[in-house]
Amino acid sequence: MIRITSLSRQYEEIKHLLSPRLDQVYQQDQHMEGKWMLACQDRLKEMTGRKHALMVTSGTSALLLMFMALGIKQGDKVVCINHSIPSSVMPPKLLGAKLIFTDIDQHGQQDLRDMDTTGVKALMTTGLYGDCHDHDLVKDKQIPIINDSCQAFLSRYKGQEATSIGDASAISFAQNKTCPVFGTYGAVLTDRDDWADEFQYTRRCGYLSRNDGKLDHLGINAQPHADKCVQVYTSLEFVERWQQRRQEIAEKYKQGLLDTGLAYRTSPGHSKTNNHKFVLFVKDNTEFMHKLANKGVESHLHYRYDFSKSSVLSDDKTVDFPYTNFFINHAITIPSNPWLSAQETTAVIEAIKDCLTVEDLDITSKIFKD
Repeated sequence: MIRITSLSRQYEEIKHLLSPRLDQVYQQDQHMEGKWMLACQDRLKEMTGRKHALMVTSGTSALLLMFMALGIKQGDKVVCINHSIPSSVMPPKLLGAKLIFTDIDQHGQQDLRDMDTTGVKALMTTGLYGDCHDHDLVKDKQIPIINDSCQAFLSRYKGQEATSIGDASAISFAQNKTCPVFGTYGAVLTDRDDWADEFQYTRRCGYLSRNDGKLDHLGINAQPHADKCVQVYTSLEFVERWQQRRQEIAEKYKQGLLDTGLAYRTSPGHSKTNNHKFVLFVKDNTEFMHKLANKGVESHLHYRYDFSKSSVLSDDKTVDFPYTNFFINHAITIPSNPWLSAQETTAVIEAIKDCLTVEDLDITSKIFKD
């Protein structure tokens, strides 16, 4: 089976650096924070241009810490995307926020046009599929902006690193992210000194030392671990090489499928993609996924959720989100990880061609409605 991603192949590439570093970590007594946390944070500041970078246990915990810093509470209105991984919108909901959903556009990016921001306490922007939102549409609205850039890390917004925009931004390190690790980890980035100070406390249950004798902050257990920071730092050393390979694979797919007429997701003009996912549009993505599997190609459906119709997320289920529905039914992600061989990318192209029907090609006309 040709896999969406391959941690075993990643390990083969990086183990000459990762293994001795982990050996050093496991021979010491300090496993919280430490030099590898500081090394990761310094590297992320260099890569993103942010003034502050703090390691945490996941992208979800990064978002939760940011909404805590904003003081989001029961009933506060928070604008967020309607279609993504659920962990994008769970943090404000867990704090009691009333979620105001926005649709995506034909590129799979959050549609931030014509929003009603009356009484809104915060705006969360979410980049999907390796691109980012159009920040110029919201930067002057005088509303705090939380940038969920977990999929947008290393993409660029009008030439600017995507994680550098907004009051604070989140990065996720996981098996299927731009900078993969074994399991999951995260970082919160900001230029605000007050938030950076707050995060020092809130990422470790509200205190810096058990000897302080006072507790002035609320917090969660998102304290950095040395062994996971080693993984992140090591992956960051390879990520530029991996990005180049992803670009090569994306170009090969575009050329290889050009004569089929099959539609694939494109980037908006304001965003330079990090090629996080390569997405095709077909008549029935579930059926197409099974057909590809029968030919030895793993594919994923990103994503299956219309948050506005969820009983745990939405109070108003009457609003329709057409592009959310389009992506739910027609978008399918094919393997594009940097460890694919040339033979495997060719095999993926041939498998797609073998599975195509006339109905899959007809779906193209439904993408561009504006």
